[in-house]
Amino acid sequence: MVDPERFRDVMARHAAGVTVVTTAHPSGYHGVTVTAFCPLSLEPPLVLVCIGREQQSHRLLEEATGWVVNLLAREQEFLAEQFAGRAPLADPRFSRIPHHLGLLGIPRIDGCLAWIECRPWARYDGGDHSIFVGEVVALDLGPADDPLIYFDRQYRELAW
Repeated sequence: MVDPERFRDVMARHAAGVTVVTTAHPSGYHGVTVTAFCPLSLEPPLVLVCIGREQQSHRLLEEATGWVVNLLAREQEFLAEQFAGRAPLADPRFSRIPHHLGLLGIPRIDGCLAWIECRPWARYDGGDHSIFVGEVVALDLGPADDPLIYFDRQYRELAW
């Protein structure tokens, strides 16, 4: 049997780009920090994100008509912390979060590396997480070019 703590320690050695997945809900805007994101298919264009079943975000994504993957830039570490619940949370209007609304009326966080807007395509069981697959309906590059990386439980910079 695999020890859960050892599993976490080993998985922490996987370097990952940091994203915030945003959505719009009747109660307001919502976002969650996600490192479990990846492209899935070119034809049709699909991406996936994995969300823990115990998180409020899970229910909101289940009910969502769309979501945006915001690929964070190095200088957006505070936003990663905020949407991970380790800093003051964003209010439902995102009044302190610089953003604009994308094609689907969902917040795109300003200053990101890129944005990927999705409509729900499928959802799969992933143990204590769900795998949300989204069909890409719009995407764009942002002004930043230095990614926020998470490795060994810390934010890191790429060596140039």
